[in-house]
Amino acid sequence: MFTGPGAIRWIRPLLPAVAAGFLLTGCGGDPAPATPSKSPVTTSASAVPSSSAPATTSPLTQDIRDAYQAAADAHPGADLDNCTTGTSLDDKDCGAALSAAAKVAADTERRLRREEPEYADELYNAVFLTTSAVQGDLERLRHPIPCYGLSDEPQPPPPLRAEAESICAEAADIFKIEYGIFLSTVEP
Repeated sequence: MFTGPGAIRWIRPLLPAVAAGFLLTGCGGDPAPATPSKSPVTTSASAVPSSSAPATTSPLTQDIRDAYQAAADAHPGADLDNCTTGTSLDDKDCGAALSAAAKVAADTERRLRREEPEYADELYNAVFLTTSAVQGDLERLRHPIPCYGLSDEPQPPPPLRAEAESICAEAADIFKIEYGIFLSTVEP
């Protein structure tokens, strides 16, 4: 057999190729053939998926989409673009948008629970978790600081107003993130 320093120099470049072959064989794959096939690769039209073919939707996903769409239609105005970091503390348009978004989430959950009362928690758990987060965030916008007219509590005194606006803007940003997560569970 080959021995000595000259043999090691000759074998060393082959080690990665041998290791790759062992890995492929060990993982169940066959190493690539040494010579490429001369025949051209052809595919039939039926083997290539058509981009115009409708994607199939599971009944569960369709139930979620339907419940969300019905809730969104019943509670329009969930345009959270009305709430920015510069939105005034008493801006009722922002408050109305936040409230409408929370209603959409709550109504979606209500409709899904009505759809499958016995197994709703198991079937729609992801939606319910995000709905709960949205509801909790809306409560933080109502109390202890009455953000965006969501509560009848008196506004903070002028020395604290800038700090209250900052807190409300941050809470609204968190709400918008949670609502975005909710939307990712219900929209196509």
